[in-house]
Amino acid sequence: MDMKLEFLYSQNNEKEKLLNIYDEYQWFIDNDFPIVLPKFYAEIYQKNKNNKKLFTKDLNIELNKIYNKNDYQLKSGRVKNNWQKIEKEFFNILNSFNLKIKDKYICHISLYGPDGQFKYPNVINLRIKNNKDIKNANGTIAHELIHLLIYNKVKKLKLNYQQTEGMVDLFFTETKLKTIFLKYKLQSIGVHNKKLFQKIHKK
Repeated sequence: MDMKLEFLYSQNNEKEKLLNIYDEYQWFIDNDFPIVLPKFYAEIYQKNKNNKKLFTKDLNIELNKIYNKNDYQLKSGRVKNNWQKIEKEFFNILNSFNLKIKDKYICHISLYGPDGQFKYPNVINLRIKNNKDIKNANGTIAHELIHLLIYNKVKKLKLNYQQTEGMVDLFFTETKLKTIFLKYKLQSIGVHNKKLFQKIHKK
């Protein structure tokens, strides 16, 4: 069966991800945001706080020492197998709403960063550092894909971060997705407005 979601990983991707975090690192720390980073990260950040070029050089050296392709291969395989079991049903349920679903989506596998991120129009990032991440991967993938699917509607309705997260949550509790994701937990940060939700998935 041809899957809509393609799982990719590479040392270059991992480097890019860790470089992107450089600009937001202080924000993550200040806001106590749950993020996973290599042990060396804080040290080389402090050392090169005002010099991204030197930071990049140090990052390359340190990442070279620890990058293990086999680790990514094994974890990626587990995540792909789990997602494959529910992908068809997931998209079938979402097809019943007025959402533009693409033929292909890319999922970049990483050991670092937040548990999930999305980049419009068709890219998501997934962290699979440990067994808990892998166990929660289907929910994280689904969550980020819904972000992509409602992206334009969110912009049109001018929703803020809390409202947007609330809308994504409601797909898991107010639609048939609840039959797949029985243990999905609503985010405390989300504003769960059911009237607004009607607007999101109707037009």
